[in-house]
Amino acid sequence: MKCLLCKNINLEKTDIDDNLTARKCPDCGGIWIQAKAYWKWIKYHGNIHPEKSAAEPALSAGTDSVQIKICPDCGHFLTKRKVGHGIAFHIDRCQCCGGIWLDKNEWEILKSRNLHDEIHFIFSREWQEEIINEEKKAAYEREVEKIIGIEDYKYLKSFADKYRHFPRRDVILAYLQHHLAETEE
Repeated sequence: MKCLLCKNINLEKTDIDDNLTARKCPDCGGIWIQAKAYWKWIKYHGNIHPEKSAAEPALSAGTDSVQIKICPDCGHFLTKRKVGHGIAFHIDRCQCCGGIWLDKNEWEILKSRNLHDEIHFIFSREWQEEIINEEKKAAYEREVEKIIGIEDYKYLKSFADKYRHFPRRDVILAYLQHHLAETEE
């Protein structure tokens, strides 16, 4: 089986986790995981572990390859999806047989965040919609910061975070609106 990126390099059999055998390119570091091996590992692996935060710096992924890839098992095109959850790269999967291609270090990064056992969810509509919503929220926050300035944005964000769970935040909002309207008169 040839590497999906290098084309002329043979993938070598390797164990990337307990009871999970894959094929790895010795040149680019990419990994091909056959669907049947992944699902067998999921069954063996057991319950999905809770996602870890991105608090500590992770490995850097290899270059997120942009070339179209063809499944080495069934010959269909792979589809590419964003991982999200603070991870900047995409992963590729065959929509026909379910095989998964990961570029260099992507498995290790997913594993460091306990997302390696959720690869099948990454390709779901719900997961991708969550990413879109996260991106919209981040774009909105950047726009507010740009309009009011960094310092005022930090102050506003701190204020909002402090009173987010305040039992009567409606009173605070009403007071602010009233007070601001009075000062404009």
